[in-house]
Parts: sequence; structure tokens; C-alpha cells
Amino acid sequence: MHHLTLVLSALAPLTRFVTAAPRLLVCAGLVSASLSAAPVPAGAESPPPLAFTLKDQFDREYTEACCADRTALLLIADRKGSAFVGKWSAAIGSELKTVAHPPVQWVGVATLSGVPSFMRGMVKKMSGSDRAHWTLMDWQGVLAKAYALPAGHTSILVFAPDRRLVLRISGREVDPSVVSSVVAAVVASTGTTTASTQRSSGAAAPRRE
Repeated sequence: MHHLTLVLSALAPLTRFVTAAPRLLVCAGLVSASLSAAPVPAGAESPPPLAFTLKDQFDREYTEACCADRTALLLIADRKGSAFVGKWSAAIGSELKTVAHPPVQWVGVATLSGVPSFMRGMVKKMSGSDRAHWTLMDWQGVLAKAYALPAGHTSILVFAPDRRLVLRISGREVDPSVVSSVVAAVVASTGTTTASTQRSSGAAAPRRE
């Protein structure tokens, strides 16, 4: 029961994140400890393009198609990292409101690979009952493994509309300079200077497969 309490309390920040960002698709993400907001290094092994098949707490299945024709902004976090998700999402969302940017699909992913299978039903029930505000449940930690995300952090990944990873950072407490780097990556993600003006709070409803 003690372990269950830890798991459920870890989901609370993720639920608050979704609630605080209405009409945005959120998938909790891990941010690395270094807080170096560098783009994906050239010459390094190319990270895989955005691809996933995950269910939310209501057992609705989503794929990367929910981000079609949009810049994807993923926030991914495990139990410890979830404590920082709300601060990062609020800071990024606030700065995005001040600039013209392409359409953005927020995706919040909870890394739950440490949760025993018999607890999954209880975890889903405690993840919020509002079907408009959902979080993807990554029970196997697929995304954290695919993009080498550090444990205990909030990770922020920005993908261009062509599903190419353009920025991957991880951290705990919010760093304003890193927030600016995330916003800059979003603005530049389409490779054009004609980004449409869009407020994050007015993003279109998430598409579901």
C-alpha cells in the first residue's frame, strides 16, 4: 500500500498539468539534469522519429497521428520527475503566448514502468475523470527508453511536423533560458518564418486515432 500511495501521489502533478492547460494534449515528459538546451547533435546517431501507440487513463488509444501537421511538444516524466511538470508547462505555455508560432500539439506522457500490473486499474482511476483532459500511460517506459530520458526529471521533446526530433532537454527546477530555447525550437520547427499566430490556450482539440 505504501508503494501504491507513492505511485498515485506522483500522478497528481500530471493531472494538475492537464487541468491547467485546457484544450491541450499533454503527455508528461522528462527534462535532463544538465539543462543544456542544445539541438540534437549533428553526426550523432539519429534519434528515432516520433512514433508511439499508447492508451490514456480511459483506455483510448493514441498514436503519433494525433500530432499530424503540427509541431509536437512532449512532456514526459516518471514518479519523481512529475513534481516539476506543472512548473515547466506553465512557463513554456506563458512564453508561447507572447510569440507567433506554428500549431502546437502538447502531449503529456506518464512513465509508469515501475507500476505493478495489478495496480494499473487503480492508477488509471486516480488519473482524473475528465475525458477531455487525459494523460498517456506509458507502462513499459517505451518513450523514455527510445529517447534516453533520465529518471527523476521532466523531459521536454520538440518534434517538427515531419516527426523529426529537433530538441531534447531534461531538468528539474525551471530555467528561464531553457524555456526560451524550447519556445525558439517550437517557432523554428517548421523551417519557415511564416508561423501562424496561435495562443497555446486556444490550441485545437487533440485528434485521436
